[in-house]
Amino acid sequence: MHIAEIATSPRRRAPVPGGPTAALLTTAETSDQVAVLHVELPAGAAMPEHDHGASQIVLIPLSGSVELHHNGQARTLTAGTAAAHIARGERVSLTNPGDQSASLMVVASPPEFADRLASWPPA
Repeated sequence: MHIAEIATSPRRRAPVPGGPTAALLTTAETSDQVAVLHVELPAGAAMPEHDHGASQIVLIPLSGSVELHHNGQARTLTAGTAAAHIARGERVSLTNPGDQSASLMVVASPPEFADRLASWPPA
């Protein structure tokens, strides 16, 4: 068993201005099947279009709302009301149009995407 605390897990900052930070809760070091991340997206911030490599992703909003953009369409994900699955190879972008920070739990399987985030600079 592995228990990780959000407050003490290594946090990385996306290499984009005003981008999100991600706490790496579990990575390939703790599981070869799945990684779990806690992502904070500041108010007004965005993550440009990207894919997740070999990983499929589940996004679960914990607080606030975000807009998930895919194929020219935007879907709003609000805490407690929705989750999103992103298949391998799908390209998406993420924005926080609100006036408060949004947080998400991100599950990646396999954990390859979390390994990419480990190379982001420390937050």
